[in-house]
Amino acid sequence: MTKMDPDWVQRLKDVDILYLPPKTPVKAAVEYFPFIYVEASIDFNDIRTGYRGAEKLARALKFYESHAIAGWSEEIIHDANIDRIQENTPRAARLRPLPEFIDFEFIESVKKLYIEYLTRTWKKLFYHNSELNIYSGANESTDDFKGRCQEQFLGQMREELNQLRVVFNRMQEQLKEKFIGIGETELPDTAPLKSETNDRDIYSRYAERIAALFLNAASSATDAEAAVPRMEKHSELEERLVALTLEAHRKIAHLRDRYEKKAERIDEYILRPNLRNIHYGRSGILWMSMKV
Repeated sequence: MTKMDPDWVQRLKDVDILYLPPKTPVKAAVEYFPFIYVEASIDFNDIRTGYRGAEKLARALKFYESHAIAGWSEEIIHDANIDRIQENTPRAARLRPLPEFIDFEFIESVKKLYIEYLTRTWKKLFYHNSELNIYSGANESTDDFKGRCQEQFLGQMREELNQLRVVFNRMQEQLKEKFIGIGETELPDTAPLKSETNDRDIYSRYAERIAALFLNAASSATDAEAAVPRMEKHSELEERLVALTLEAHRKIAHLRDRYEKKAERIDEYILRPNLRNIHYGRSGILWMSMKV
């Protein structure tokens, strides 16, 4: 059957009759199956996430027995390419019989059921960081959102690093005053006055290393073994500087780990529409080939 039955035309006089031909034109006759066609738009202006947007849906719904839809599973709901839908019957189209129970009232009832179905199944996924109380963008991935959280935590972490740096500066100065802040004439007879590894050089080397730990703390991980050079003099000063450097490394690693965990405290937040968010569009009968 290539044309609409006159009885159908009379019964569906208030219904839009639409066609969705195959994507690739064919010369042979193509069999078309009837679907209920529904267009809807879902509009959001969500205060919590800040999401504002609209999504347009065009769906072709299978129908079975009179006034019944089989389960509202995804198997009976097909995407319909709205750009290819036409009002004129395609050439060589063979239209399958249309059940007699299909009329305007039936289509309207199915349309309402589908809109209610959208309120239960359609969702927009967001991510939420409870520490910062911020939400991801509508299409932002978990990794991208986590990276954004890390950037926002960076300022807080740097402030804590600066406070920690003040504490370690004070401890370094105490060591400097105790072991280096005395005159050479007051040094013990056993301490060499000139050496490649004298206390002053050792102090400077470790002070630079501790400074580098804090300088790179916000941008790179630290390694405990690489943080401390091999001991050369084995003096009391060097032993204390080694311990101080390791303590700085431990404190920095703990601080980084704490903020890393804060950035990873991410939960899913699902935005669902209610009836006032969903707006009807065009609806009717869509004849669609199974080769769309």
